[in-house]
Amino acid sequence: MVCPNASFQADNNRGPPLGNTRRSGRVEPVSGWEWSCKFIRVRGSGGLVACAKSKSRPVFCALLIGLTATTAARAQPAPPDEPPPAALSKPPRLLHFVQATPPASLGGLTEAEVVLTIDVDEAGQVTAVAVAQSAGGPTGPELDRAAVDAARQFVFEPGEASGQPVPVRITYRYRFVLKPPPPPPPAPSVAANATAGPTVPLAGLVLRRGDRTPVPGVSVTVPLAPGDQRRAVTDQSGHFSFEALPVGTHPLTLRGSAIAAVDISVTLHEGKSLELTTFVDVKERYASTVRGRRVVVEAVEHTLVTEEIRRIPGTQGDTLKAVQNLPGVSRAPFGIGLLPVWGSAPEDTRVYVDGVNIPLLYHFGGLRSTVNSGMVQSLTFVPGAYQADHGLGLGGVVEVETRHPRSDGLHGYAAMDLLDGSLMLEGPLTRSLSFAVAGRRSWIDATLPLFTTSSLQLTPVYYDYQARLSWRPTPRDDLDVFFLGSDDRLKLVATVKDDALTAAVDSHTYFHRAIASWAHRFARGATLSITSSLGYDAPFGLGVQFGTVPTSVDQHALAYATRAVARWPLLPSLRLDGGVDFEGNRFVLDRAGSPSAVVDPVSGLGSSGVGASGGFGGSASGFAIDHLTLYTNNVAPFAAANWSGSLFGRPFTVTPQFRLQVISAAGYAGSDSAFAHTFVSPEPRLDLRLQTTARLAIKAAVGFYSQPPAPSSYSRDFGNPDLKSERDIQVVVGAEAELIAALHVQVDGFYKDLRDLVVPGVVPGGPLLVNDGQGRAYGGELLLRQQLARSFYGWASYTLSRSERRDHPGEGWHPFQFDQTHILTLLLSWVLPRGFQVGARYRYVTGNPSTPILGAYYDAAADRYAPITGTPYSSRLPAFNELDLRADKIFTFDRWRFSAFIDVQNVFRADNPEAVGYNFDYRVPHPITGLPLLPVLGIRGDF
Repeated sequence: MVCPNASFQADNNRGPPLGNTRRSGRVEPVSGWEWSCKFIRVRGSGGLVACAKSKSRPVFCALLIGLTATTAARAQPAPPDEPPPAALSKPPRLLHFVQATPPASLGGLTEAEVVLTIDVDEAGQVTAVAVAQSAGGPTGPELDRAAVDAARQFVFEPGEASGQPVPVRITYRYRFVLKPPPPPPPAPSVAANATAGPTVPLAGLVLRRGDRTPVPGVSVTVPLAPGDQRRAVTDQSGHFSFEALPVGTHPLTLRGSAIAAVDISVTLHEGKSLELTTFVDVKERYASTVRGRRVVVEAVEHTLVTEEIRRIPGTQGDTLKAVQNLPGVSRAPFGIGLLPVWGSAPEDTRVYVDGVNIPLLYHFGGLRSTVNSGMVQSLTFVPGAYQADHGLGLGGVVEVETRHPRSDGLHGYAAMDLLDGSLMLEGPLTRSLSFAVAGRRSWIDATLPLFTTSSLQLTPVYYDYQARLSWRPTPRDDLDVFFLGSDDRLKLVATVKDDALTAAVDSHTYFHRAIASWAHRFARGATLSITSSLGYDAPFGLGVQFGTVPTSVDQHALAYATRAVARWPLLPSLRLDGGVDFEGNRFVLDRAGSPSAVVDPVSGLGSSGVGASGGFGGSASGFAIDHLTLYTNNVAPFAAANWSGSLFGRPFTVTPQFRLQVISAAGYAGSDSAFAHTFVSPEPRLDLRLQTTARLAIKAAVGFYSQPPAPSSYSRDFGNPDLKSERDIQVVVGAEAELIAALHVQVDGFYKDLRDLVVPGVVPGGPLLVNDGQGRAYGGELLLRQQLARSFYGWASYTLSRSERRDHPGEGWHPFQFDQTHILTLLLSWVLPRGFQVGARYRYVTGNPSTPILGAYYDAAADRYAPITGTPYSSRLPAFNELDLRADKIFTFDRWRFSAFIDVQNVFRADNPEAVGYNFDYRVPHPITGLPLLPVLGIRGDF
């Protein structure tokens, strides 16, 4: 059996250094005995075997090894009582080592060996230690006990398989060797006199410059004389120590694979200990922030890197805005932050924070996300064909996972730019309890008019907040309480020339959530998480003055939800996931205005406003008042089996899933009208993935989905209380490959078949909304991404798609109002020396469909002109194109970091019409343009 090298490197944080043993932060030579490991075996989930071999040196070879190939694992089959092999993605790492205390002699022998088997659970704790082979001889029992007692006190970073902690069995061998007594010291010399005399201790802390993060695995060396060099290694908290160094001035070197080399000198004085804090520059090793530690990987799942996201031009440093640049996402009118994905309506895409649905991901205009980026641990975007743990949406899924607050001291930041100001503070309260708070408030209502020349005048005001408490009572349990909220107020005035017409909109939208979650890690990799939430929302509050008929909409909702998910690794190649997903809501709606002028409850856009027609216009005759109280309760048990095997000799994964969605709605649509409906929707889904080569994988997915109508659609006067759920079938096929190092390409094709869509009714005197609609969306997308390498990164994303609707049986197909044939995004960024970074983003998007206005007639009852429209969505607005530029400069100090940026949107000053307005008799059209040239200056300080 061929064994990889098992030697430790003292500066790579993989374990205790050779020739030394760590004892309470001190590093001392081991005297009298020698420990060495000859063969080491690691079994992840009872499976894969690996070994290591090292020569006899004055060391205890603790563990940490490389994994052998699968053929090597088969060379030593597991005993019958163990499960079959499974690949470890990461072996366990020793965090806390306790030295064995051997007997005074070996009974006349010069060496002895003890082979131990150690079980390490998924939390890194030693659960069992057994003697696989005794040392034998008269001192064998004593050596066995010494090795077992020491191993029981070890603490590990757990091993992982497929990115998840798993139990691991480690088999290794102690070799006790009696060392000869050290030779007498040589006669004193000039060099030796340098280390003679009084000594004092030296301790220190190594922190990353800028944010004071502890840096583990740094080798700290003090050369005293030729052949006399002292060395220590920083632990997980960044600490190192020397028990005794001679008084005087000594050079100190800090080395590590992740840091820039540091050479300093220290002066030690007699009778005074020294505590030294050293700040080092750490080489960034970027971690994914658009996909976290996911147990299940979707068929289509886009990922980016933290530093790439933070400085994308046009995002103003907002991590969550990266979703708007990914393929498959259509651009919303005025960039208002909606997410139309793969030909679906914006409201069909679901947004989750820590497993809890929230109504809005972005503030007004999509300029800021409603969750502070400093609180985000990971972001996952799935444009379609998502798995059975989510439902109630015909579009995509955005999952935001917040992070645990830092526990290594008090940290935070303050930032401000022309849009808003924000701050954050986090740190430990006790050893197991930590906190984080963040807040943001806009002042764009004062700054935006300085740059706006459009006929569309906006005065938005927004704020958001987050607060989190994280408690880890045991190594197996995490308890969290998270509060978050967002508030948006918007006033909009649209004017056209020739004293034509003025439309005024006053909107107020907000949400608040309290989330409590508990996660427990069982033995052998099983996990259980339970999350409950309570919230109060105003998903849509609107006042509209258009023409002579005012319109108002006031919505409020009490939202409550519980979600439980369990995961069981039954076999190394088979995992079973299951759980229950429940969402409930008490929804209250008050609405008044013209049925034809009010905002469309399905699309959220008005027939008389910017929406279906792509312009301002429409009839506003008649007036109605409506009140709706609605109770919705949606519950869904779900299960999925993930099996990994081999097909044609290549790795193959199949994931069959099933979700049973139960949708119920009961309410009062008026003073004397009650209704209740329950719909049961079986939703089978399937994912397939085949790794055809080391660099190429092909994949496919198919699934059934259902979605309840918008709550406001159940209105008696403005909707239909007898609506049923909408349905969808989604199919995805694709491939992804690594062309060369750091260059990734992903190609996907999709098809969606939508049924029972809610559309306006056409029967005179009948309901205003019916389930007659049918839709289809199909196309393909390409993502070519260069990850950060040689100071350059960027990507090109392109979507070619077609989304069509048929409102009623027998009618022809027409483009969907968010259909965009071509969506192109090009992004380039360069990381320059001295803390500079520059980047550019270019976007080209086909204009949205619009309904032409052919003329008008005078409506005497309403005392106004009414338009005569042509074929719905038979024309398009001009294409959108925009160039954004960004430049950053970072100043890094020892204890804090300061950064400044300028982010310029729409450098071309393109008009980019978003809609068309008309004069009073619809003879003179006037384009309603989007955001103008918008330079955003910002500064930020982190500590």
